This record gives sequence, C-alpha cells and structure tokens, in this order.
Amino acid sequence: MADLLLSAVLTAFTMVRVIKGSWLRNPQYLATGIVGAIVGTLVLHAYWPAYDDDFIVGGVTGIFGSWAGMVLFDAIVGMA
Repeated sequence: MADLLLSAVLTAFTMVRVIKGSWLRNPQYLATGIVGAIVGTLVLHAYWPAYDDDFIVGGVTGIFGSWAGMVLFDAIVGMA
C-alpha cells in the first residue's frame, strides 16, 4: 500500500503541473490533487486490495484521484 500511495502522491504533482500550471502559483490545486490521490488510493485499497502492487493501476488511481480532487475543488469554489 505504501508504494501505491507514494506513486499516487507523486502523480498528483505531475497532474497539477500539467493541468493548472506552476505549483507555487496554485498551491490549493496541489493540496486538492494530493488529497484526491490519497482518497482514490484508499478507496482502491478498500474495494480491491489485490491491486495494491499493480504499477499501472497505481498510476491510473493517482491520475484520476488528482483530477477528481481538482474538479471537486473548482466546483465548490464556483458555487460560492
């Protein structure tokens, strides 16, 4: 699980850089990307613990979790 979590968090850094730009100008997106990646990893571990050692699934979980966290953050800020 630790390898999957580390992979997801590092993928969150890449996703924020690709989607939103610099980390220093957008620290809120970095935080939501990391939280989204962690939540995605925990959900994956809760429902499919056999995929904890799969490299491809870990990367996809990090990408989707980061993206979902940023989209949710944008939706919440847009409603306010």
